[in-house]
Amino acid sequence: MKSRLAIALFALLACSFIAQATPVVPKDFKAVYKAKYRGISVTATRTLETLEDGSKLYTFFADSWLAELKETSRFRWSEDERIVPIQYSYARTGLGRNREAVLDFDWETGKVTNNVQRKPWQMDIPERVLDKLSYHLQIRTDLINEKPLLRYEIADGGRLKSYDFEILGEEEVNTDAGRFMAVKVRRVREEDEERQTIFWLAKDWDYLVVRLQQEDDGSNYEIDLNEATVNGKEVKGY
Repeated sequence: MKSRLAIALFALLACSFIAQATPVVPKDFKAVYKAKYRGISVTATRTLETLEDGSKLYTFFADSWLAELKETSRFRWSEDERIVPIQYSYARTGLGRNREAVLDFDWETGKVTNNVQRKPWQMDIPERVLDKLSYHLQIRTDLINEKPLLRYEIADGGRLKSYDFEILGEEEVNTDAGRFMAVKVRRVREEDEERQTIFWLAKDWDYLVVRLQQEDDGSNYEIDLNEATVNGKEVKGY
């Protein structure tokens, strides 16, 4: 009897451990942000949705009277909660110069095809490389799973770039969507670089970005969360 009880207890503990060890990834969401840049009002939207084939589509769209910008990243999750890019696209109109780019990732050959302004070329890529948009989600995923923010390799502009980040602590952030306790993260750049990027991610909402600040060449702007839903549930602060 004692033997059976011990086996049952062991099985229960094992199941509990497996459940706790199951990787967690950000749920589908839609977030709307508002900002002013040099006196110009800007509305930006980030969405994550599941496609019919099970892959994910992450979209960023920014709109003002001066220009429009749209980025998309189609990807799948690996078994160890890593993003595996399939295709990245970029399109900008306005500002007197339109620009478009599409990157197709072929993981069987370990190559990415860069099609910039309809002039394609290929380059080799290592495992775990991300695109210029999806690394935002990878940061959130690593925070959700209590992993350190390691160096992220990004395929961008026909070459590989390394992005490093550091956690600066936690702060309370007040936005139009409410007040949130957020993790403050800064991108680590070279000492002689003037640009600085800091963003705040809400702990209780899959580490959704609720504020972003950037300083660049004497100019700075801040973008704050206006409204959002996560997994169909309205995001509300406390």
